[in-house]
Amino acid sequence: MTPDLTDISSRLALAPGIRSGSADGAVAALSTSYRPHRLHLANAASALDFRHHAIDCEEASVNFLRYGPELTVDAGSFDTFYMLEFPVSGGVDLAYGDRRLGSHAGTGLLLSPGAYIRSTWRADTSQVMLRLKRTFVERAWQSYTGDAERRTPVFRAEIDLGSVAGRRIMSLIGLIVTERLDESAAPASSMPLINAVLQTVFEHAPALSAPRVESALAGAVPHYVSGFRKLLDNPANLHLAIADLAALLHVTPRTLTAGMRRFTGLSPHEYLTGQRMKHARVLLNHGGISVAEAARKVGYANAGRFAASFRAHSGMNPSRLMDTRDS
Repeated sequence: MTPDLTDISSRLALAPGIRSGSADGAVAALSTSYRPHRLHLANAASALDFRHHAIDCEEASVNFLRYGPELTVDAGSFDTFYMLEFPVSGGVDLAYGDRRLGSHAGTGLLLSPGAYIRSTWRADTSQVMLRLKRTFVERAWQSYTGDAERRTPVFRAEIDLGSVAGRRIMSLIGLIVTERLDESAAPASSMPLINAVLQTVFEHAPALSAPRVESALAGAVPHYVSGFRKLLDNPANLHLAIADLAALLHVTPRTLTAGMRRFTGLSPHEYLTGQRMKHARVLLNHGGISVAEAARKVGYANAGRFAASFRAHSGMNPSRLMDTRDS
């Protein structure tokens, strides 16, 4: 019998998770797990009922996600992962590149890297989601096709959970959750099950295109947008100002801002701040460094200003993170 999504989501809710009543808390939690993004509530007065539970499976993770009220998520493009998402309740309307897609209970979506994604979650929407690392999918696709070059397959997005493929994927996800949460035995590796999900996708979800990795990384976005993100992957560049980063890319700050907002949904400053906070968390978690030194390493001359940004981004003071680590 195929496990239904309600059963899977109920068990996922037993996994480690985060709950928040604020948009800032939700953004901070998912920006670390997924990518920097923005939330826009349809009614600013609505109370958020954010819940995120996740089970890590090496090259993938199984997630339960809920926001509560109707809202829109500006996610930009998925650079480093694929996402399969299945509504348990409610549904999602997506702008996916130049296409418009929708999902509801009984259907799902397979979102590939590259396309700009803006999704509107209807009120009371909850989803079970399987996140797959991009490089893992690319290597598996290369092995499946026997291609000499590594490529980034872009799959047909729509999935019918009533189909053979849909039922099989649900069965596999249900088995992953059951095995990972079984406290009576040491959890077995989920990779054979994850590989079976991928095999099902490869066999039943047509690849609409499969550009070489180099081409896919460049994507349809301007070179300076992908270049800006690449520059900030290097912690040594986090101290630079937006004007300095734009100069390295041979564009004006205004051009960079317009491109970033169009293709990622974030301003250069918002993206830079997100990367600074992400690296600061790594530094503070590693230990052996003061808050002031962490601030300096990520480009803040003023430790108080850094602490305020860190608190707004992660929901806690950097000193509290250090106390939690040491306890």
